[in-house]
Amino acid sequence: MNTSLQHAFNLTDGKHDITITAIDSDIAVGSLSENGNYRLTEGELNLGDIQFDEEMDYWIYNGQTEFTRDELITIADYIKHQQNRAA
Repeated sequence: MNTSLQHAFNLTDGKHDITITAIDSDIAVGSLSENGNYRLTEGELNLGDIQFDEEMDYWIYNGQTEFTRDELITIADYIKHQQNRAA
């Protein structure tokens, strides 16, 4: 069972190869997590976590990186799209 995905995001300051990992992998389904909690990393750097509500309509980000709101929306939309594909 694969509980992480890697994707190249083209952000304001260039390309970022971000790995999206389900935090609670023991309940993961498909390629992402059923509970909506994901850790973002780039290489060894922890970029923070995104947590979605049950419908994946709303999310919060607790990271310390300097992503813009639009960049976070791009990342969250990618996660939501991947989760919908796995369902």
